[in-house]
Amino acid sequence: MTRAPLTTYFKLCTEFYDLEHHRGKAEASFYMNYALQAQGPILEPMCGTGRFLLPMLAAGCDIEGFDASPHMLNALRKKYAPNKAPVWQQFLQDFTSSKRYNLIFIPYGSFGLILNPNDVQKSLATLYHHLAPGGKLVLDIETINSVPHPCGIWRRGINTRADGSVIAINTLTSYDEEAQLFTSLCRYESIENGTLVALEEEDFRQYLYRFDEMDRLLKQFNFTSIIKYQDYAKNLPTNEQAPLLIYECVK
Repeated sequence: MTRAPLTTYFKLCTEFYDLEHHRGKAEASFYMNYALQAQGPILEPMCGTGRFLLPMLAAGCDIEGFDASPHMLNALRKKYAPNKAPVWQQFLQDFTSSKRYNLIFIPYGSFGLILNPNDVQKSLATLYHHLAPGGKLVLDIETINSVPHPCGIWRRGINTRADGSVIAINTLTSYDEEAQLFTSLCRYESIENGTLVALEEEDFRQYLYRFDEMDRLLKQFNFTSIIKYQDYAKNLPTNEQAPLLIYECVK
């Protein structure tokens, strides 16, 4: 199946993402613990620039991954070895393999980037199918409570490269409550010595889940256990207001 090209995760976006998200937050150790306990092959769909995958490789884990963005994968390969990184370009909903994995994980709310309901169903079926018996699927999703307030105003963020030059992002967010669709119009700027040298625009869209919505989707499959956490400390939800939900599902 031929899919439309991505409207996200181009060159400057990838660079900003890499600078923004490699900061040793709680989710890194959360997923590393799962990887070290997997005792078998691991798959990270939507692996991005390797924020999780590369440290796991360094720790001796048997892990591979894929992503739909060639820019993300190029950044990953530059940090590992151009022709040796165990990654490839693919959409999750199109993935198929004879291999079965002890752990499959999708961190950082990336699953919400799959917007089409049929693709969501197909992706979950694909994840379940490729788990080994007793294997774990761990994924986190952002909820309707993660919408930044207020929407409709410009926000600006800046990251500094190692050489002192700057990459900035300007975002204008909106949220369609009926469709549960979060949108961010993004303008990336590469600035060197105070001079704008490159621009990039992006139309970022993410589906945000209601509190029990993913529960219903996962219960279509024969998982022996489904546990939902509200944070990386594995606290169970105390109400329906959590902006993030993390699912641990055992086949």
